[in-house]
This record gives sequence, structure tokens and C-alpha cells, in this order.
Amino acid sequence: MKTTLRKIIIFSMSVMLLAGCSQKKDVVIGISLGPNQERWQKDLDLMTERLDYAGAKVLVKEAQNDETVQAEQIEDLLKSNIDVLIIAPVNSETCGVIVNEAKQQYPDLKVIAYDRIIKNCDLDFYVSFDNIKVGELQADYLTRIKPTGKYAILGGSPNDNNSQLLKLGQMNILQPLITKGDITVVLDKFVADWNADNAYEIINNYLNQGKELNAIVASSDEIANGASRALEEHNLCKTVLLSGQDAQADACKRIAEGKQTMTVYKYIESLANSTANIAMLMAKDEPVPNSYVTMNNGATMVPALLLPSMIQVHKGNIRMTVIADGYLDRKEVFGDEE
Repeated sequence: MKTTLRKIIIFSMSVMLLAGCSQKKDVVIGISLGPNQERWQKDLDLMTERLDYAGAKVLVKEAQNDETVQAEQIEDLLKSNIDVLIIAPVNSETCGVIVNEAKQQYPDLKVIAYDRIIKNCDLDFYVSFDNIKVGELQADYLTRIKPTGKYAILGGSPNDNNSQLLKLGQMNILQPLITKGDITVVLDKFVADWNADNAYEIINNYLNQGKELNAIVASSDEIANGASRALEEHNLCKTVLLSGQDAQADACKRIAEGKQTMTVYKYIESLANSTANIAMLMAKDEPVPNSYVTMNNGATMVPALLLPSMIQVHKGNIRMTVIADGYLDRKEVFGDEE
């Protein structure tokens, strides 16, 4: 009787152990999306699609460009036992405090900064484009058309480290021409929150003084949107050169109409997929292939993947780039025009 009972106990324990071994823990990925411009919805859709395909459970919070809301949403995500947290921060500085607090509470948590680095914190990875190169592409295109004249520089949000990187790239191209005296920078401002209305106010106030302007190096299409409105009110929208970034539908429409000179089209799919792949490797404690550089975020040297996949888009190649790739529909850019 005892032998039979012992066999039953051993058998039951074996079944329990086997059941435990066969149950693979689900990978749970949290995404905190801070900014809310048109481009970011594409990032989110592509990233979640890739993570879903990889078998992860994905939890998403969108802060609508409010850093206080983002802090609260990250706290909610952390309560869901996530393995990896992907953050596109509203504010690169204050988000660092949030990450450090999260790491103290959850030591095994991995944090990836998406397209905007997070400053002064224990960050595990940073995935973005080469933003210095983006700035160079913007200034290069405008200066090849107009290598002399009065230029305005509209940077991104001062809270976003990318704004500084873009400015470095822009100045790499502009400074030699400034030194020669060919170009004069008559306006140099960062635009709070990358906001179109703020950009409009800056350019409109300048033009209201009756001052001359030949080109605007706008760091994003959202900023170009506001600048373009101001130019149009002063009957200058087709004479003042205007750059952008992100290949938003409204920007490409302005390019087709001659109201914006160019934008930088970045292959968002490569950014989203790369981030998803790195997140899955980290969640499974598997090594990330060593094909990256490192970035100093003020606290540590952060492994970083900086993608080079970007191209200048202008009136002559819209159909061959953003439309041919399926990034934008032809009607979004040209309407019903055949």
C-alpha cells in the first residue's frame, strides 16, 4: 500500500514538474509613446505588428505629448509585469528620473529609448536614425538651391536631444557658408513641443517686421507646417525655401504644390522592426548582435543602433519614394489629380 502511494506521489510530482517546464512564460512588452504627431502612429502600428508576430503580449500607452501623463502611464505599465519597456519620451531629461525609479523598483526591467534618447539614467538600449545626418540632408538640399542669402533655423523642442543633433548636422553644412559670408542666419530658434503654431508665431513675428528671408531650415514637417502658414500669409510660400522631416502627408502635399521645398523620408519600418527585434532578444535574455555604437546619455555609455536609412524627398521624386514604397497613398499627396 505504501509502495503504491509512493508511486502515485512520485508520478503526481513528475506531472507537475513537466507541466511547469512546458509552460513558457509569455513575453510582455510595454510601449510608452510620448509624442503625438502624424508620423508616430505609423511607428506604433509597425512596432506592435512586429511584436505581435513574434508572439509577445504588447501593452500600449499614448501620452499625447504630456510628460505628466507619460509618467503616470509608465507607472501603470510597470504594474503589468512587463519584461521590456520601450519609451519614446516627451521630455528626455525628466523621463530619465522616471527610468531610474523604475529600475530601482524592478531591477530586471530592460528599457529601450525609441528614436529619442533618455538622459541621465540606466538605459539599456537606444534605437534611432542618424539625426546629425538628417540635419545635414536638410541644409544640404536648401544650400544647393540657394547657396547665398538670409536663412532662418527652426529647431525642434529644447527638451528633445534630437533637436541638438539635428542642429549639429545643419550647422555642419551651413557654417562654412556663414564663415564665407554667403549665408546670414537672421533667425535661430528652437520650437517648443515641435508645435506648428509655435513655429507659425516665430516666422510671422519676424516677417511682420518687414525683414527679408530666403530660406527656412525647419527641423520637422510639423514645424514646416506652421512656417508655411506664415509664409503664405505674407505671399512668400513659393519663394522662400523650406525644409522638413518625416514625410508627413501634409508636407508631401505642400511639396507637390510648391509650398515646401523638401522633407527627409526615413524608413520607419526599419526603425520599428529593429526595436521590436531587440526588445524580444532582451526579454528572453538573449544577446543583441554587436552591430551598434554607443551614445553617452549623461550617466552611461548606452548601446545604440543608428539607422542610415533616409532620403531627401522633393517634388521630382515623390512618386518614386514615399508613394512607390506605399508609405503614402497617391491621393494623399496629389488628390484626384491624375
